[in-house]
Amino acid sequence: MAPTKGGISAAEKYAAEFLKKNPAKIETEDVVTAFRQIKEWPKQSRPNVAPGGVKNPMVDGLVLGLAPNRQGSCAISQGSIACPELTKLVTGWANCTLPDAGFRFCSIQINYNYAAKKHIDSNNLGPSYIMSMGNHHGGKLWTSDRGVIDCKNKWKLFDGNTEHYTQAYTGNERFSVILFTPDAYNKLSTSVFNQAKKLGLTAIATDGIDDAYFSKFRDLGHVDEQQFDDYISKNYLLQNPPRLGSGALTVECNGYAAGRGFGYIAWSNAGTPDADLKYKNNHGSSDKELLERRLENNITIRRFKKNQTGLHVVELELFQDQCLQENDIRFKLVSVERFNLYANTNPESDRWYKWVQNRPHNRIICCCITDTAMAKTRPLPKKVYDALRILGAPPQLTLIGYREPFCFIGWKGAQKSQAVYALDPKKQSKQLLRIDTSIILTENGSLALTAINKSETKLLEKLTEKQQADKEELEQQPPAKKRKT
Repeated sequence: MAPTKGGISAAEKYAAEFLKKNPAKIETEDVVTAFRQIKEWPKQSRPNVAPGGVKNPMVDGLVLGLAPNRQGSCAISQGSIACPELTKLVTGWANCTLPDAGFRFCSIQINYNYAAKKHIDSNNLGPSYIMSMGNHHGGKLWTSDRGVIDCKNKWKLFDGNTEHYTQAYTGNERFSVILFTPDAYNKLSTSVFNQAKKLGLTAIATDGIDDAYFSKFRDLGHVDEQQFDDYISKNYLLQNPPRLGSGALTVECNGYAAGRGFGYIAWSNAGTPDADLKYKNNHGSSDKELLERRLENNITIRRFKKNQTGLHVVELELFQDQCLQENDIRFKLVSVERFNLYANTNPESDRWYKWVQNRPHNRIICCCITDTAMAKTRPLPKKVYDALRILGAPPQLTLIGYREPFCFIGWKGAQKSQAVYALDPKKQSKQLLRIDTSIILTENGSLALTAINKSETKLLEKLTEKQQADKEELEQQPPAKKRKT
């Protein structure tokens, strides 16, 4: 990208002169003034965002900071090669005005005077900050998961991996700046790393290790699946068994982005579970031993297959054994269902809603996921949430997003907010969510939840700790003796 007279070279000259003054703080208006020096903006071919699409893919804008290259890493963008001082001006402004001091970024998309059509970003880990500036009205950011965001003259966080677009605006001057991070930000060469650091970029590394902030968003399903499975089977489940006792229920799960998914539902059973519910030992003997140990305490565990989209549901009914102590509540399994809201969103949403409507009074419903409930570009319909409200969910439910773990326990006939749910509203979530509770019968014969405990496990931290512990254990072992030849 060669600087042109009246083009980005004018903004570069302004930025260089401005930074020589060593300003204590760079204001938004300073950046706007720099952008206004550009009378002829560079052209970018962006058919996924251009209002004209493939037929007319050219838009005005440029990328500063890092840009992905063909070697699976990143290089300094042509925009920053041509305008290093303008880059420093923008990064300095961002680093002292962002509301979240912990936010990291290494790529900056600057757009001029166009409304991006509905799209999902490519090569973006997800978390992005946006601000629009200039003389215009409107131009808010619509997002599929968080609604409309007013980003004029203020930084707003959004997820670039969900659908979003720029709403219509009036006026002849709209600049927008998006701060984000591409996938290979931590695989930089030493030369690129040193240049990026001088430019003021913050999400940069050479060792391939994730920044603590972005590790929450990366899809590690295909990378750490074996490590995840070993941890769950040999450590986590044995150390964190389901709740025991009268009316005990446990739901636990995580989404695809950690080990391609995991989830189970456990309950106090009314005797030996049916043969088809006995756990098939596909994940090591530890799980089998755990199941047998739990069954001795009249606990049934239904573990679901990983990488199965949609909503997994267990339907239970109360069983008060006359031989047991009074108020010792157990459950009988009625059915196990899977509603694939991901693959067949509208038909399966209708089927889920009708199924819930047809459940008898006091029928207990437990739900979890083992991949994702929804497709990346298809938000769940209102009927999905209406069905949860029939089961006692609160009127204001947090929307379930793409690959976000979700657990739920409720029953037919519950009053609003009597049910309990857990959700991690981060795309590509690496959290393992869990609900432990017990169902009781009140004096008037209605159901209620007691001793509710919601917890989450930060899987990446736990896996890192285990990896470090294994490494230290290996280092403490005496070296193997060399064989004599």
